[in-house]
Amino acid sequence: MPQGLTRLGLIGVGAIAQVNHLPALARMKDVEIFAVCDDDSEKARVVAERFRVPHAVSDYERLLRLEELDAVIISTPNHLHCPMTLAALDYGKHVLCEKPPARNAAEAQMMADAAKRSGKTLMYAMNNRFRAEAQVLRRFIERKELGDLFYAKTGWLRYRTERGGPEWYTNKRSAGGGVLMDLGVQMLDLSMWLLGSPQVSSVTATKYVRDPRQDVEDTLAAMLLLESGASLTLEVSWALLLEKNFSYLNLYGTEGAALLHPFRIHKEMGGRLRDITPSLDSVRNLYKQSYELELEHFLRCITQGEKPQASPEEGLQVMRIIDAIYQSAESRREVRLH
Repeated sequence: MPQGLTRLGLIGVGAIAQVNHLPALARMKDVEIFAVCDDDSEKARVVAERFRVPHAVSDYERLLRLEELDAVIISTPNHLHCPMTLAALDYGKHVLCEKPPARNAAEAQMMADAAKRSGKTLMYAMNNRFRAEAQVLRRFIERKELGDLFYAKTGWLRYRTERGGPEWYTNKRSAGGGVLMDLGVQMLDLSMWLLGSPQVSSVTATKYVRDPRQDVEDTLAAMLLLESGASLTLEVSWALLLEKNFSYLNLYGTEGAALLHPFRIHKEMGGRLRDITPSLDSVRNLYKQSYELELEHFLRCITQGEKPQASPEEGLQVMRIIDAIYQSAESRREVRLH
């Protein structure tokens, strides 16, 4: 193997792998896409041929037994995240696992413990953290440009349609939940990261299931009270009669406010609210760029020892909050975490 070359394997070659991971990796230096795996052996073969990958298999343990492999990216249904991550770490591979981290906090705890024992990098793929506007806003917050943050609200709302895609999406045993595990985990993680990963005191939530044939929620709303006294509200849905799908994340501080969609930062100066939004240097597609920057960071974690931005501990925190949200929505009561 050429010196300095990192060899990666991909487990699961669905849309995220084909649209984002593989094209980005193919453009990078010092990286070889060494193997792909999918339970659909024909899909694995076609993807391997398209991206000139030397190995295509349908058994993930066969991929993990490849000694030349340094790391894997796991992009599979949610119920496979934990067992595949545990196996990869046991085989001595670094792991980038797609969101959500797991189906629940118990699985996330096992994954964090295994990463610590192995000494290998475990990172969760939270690409929204790597969007240019999120990175800029994070630096504003760290410099206290907005003062003390006391309220945040976030959401991702989509038009009511019959769910397409694989059946496991709306199966609780496979997915762990519904729209919260699909859209909500992303907005929750991004909000918590921007807020500095604060401790959550309590959660109050409600959910709605439109289709009685499925056992996961279509719509969910939650309020999180933080130990600092601040609060965060979250709303997500697959089932609204909207003219347009949209997502948002708004932060409010004692000296300013910020919105991510669209990106705006305002600050009180001289008794007036002024727009201090910086221009973004990149003209590239911010969505695709976020995956590229995420992968570059993961590779630096492997080769240079950087600490992963979406660490096992942060993944565990998010899953503990999600467990509490579901518990509150089921019981229709406030659930205390601390």
